[in-house]
Amino acid sequence: MHGFRLLNVENNILDIIGRVYEAFRTFWESFGEYGLFIYSVIETITPIAGVEVFFVTLVSADKPWWRIALIATVANVIGSVIVYFFMAKEDNKFYNKVLKKDHQIRAQKLFTRYGVWAIFIFSMTPLPFFIIIFTAALARMKFFNYAAAVFFSRGTRFFLTTYILHRFSETSPTRIVLILFVVALPMAILFVVLQKVLLRFFENRADTPTGTS
Repeated sequence: MHGFRLLNVENNILDIIGRVYEAFRTFWESFGEYGLFIYSVIETITPIAGVEVFFVTLVSADKPWWRIALIATVANVIGSVIVYFFMAKEDNKFYNKVLKKDHQIRAQKLFTRYGVWAIFIFSMTPLPFFIIIFTAALARMKFFNYAAAVFFSRGTRFFLTTYILHRFSETSPTRIVLILFVVALPMAILFVVLQKVLLRFFENRADTPTGTS
């Protein structure tokens, strides 16, 4: 009975957090491209849901797909600059409290082994992007390399995503459903599996001393 009550409390807390986040996202989404920009900056400096949640709405509203991607990319760079100069401190309570120690260690290993390329690797995974840029900033990566890595890694992801959405934006609902179940869903599952496999591969190499791999 006690365990059931605890489970109930946890579910209620998660439900409240979910509602607060949805209200937060909807608020910024109502501002269109301006909301996209601000949310993108916030998303870069915190581990909240990725900015891709805005893309479908904006593409459906006939906003240029490339502009949506560019706004999100530039905003991510600005967010990463904020992290680099104002947040990257060993005793940052927010970072240490919000992010799991396991994620911090994984990011540190990747960064130690791959340096600037770790940002590209991490950018293509479901893990919060904030983790790797904080790690890179904390290690005082050269600022130009850091900013360029953020721009190109996030830009690659955002431009690909918005372009795909744009290509399907004028497709009939029936064909979208067909594509979703026949092509998109299997591809999404394959992509998630591939992300995990590749991330594990890079992490295993990061655990291997240089010269023995």
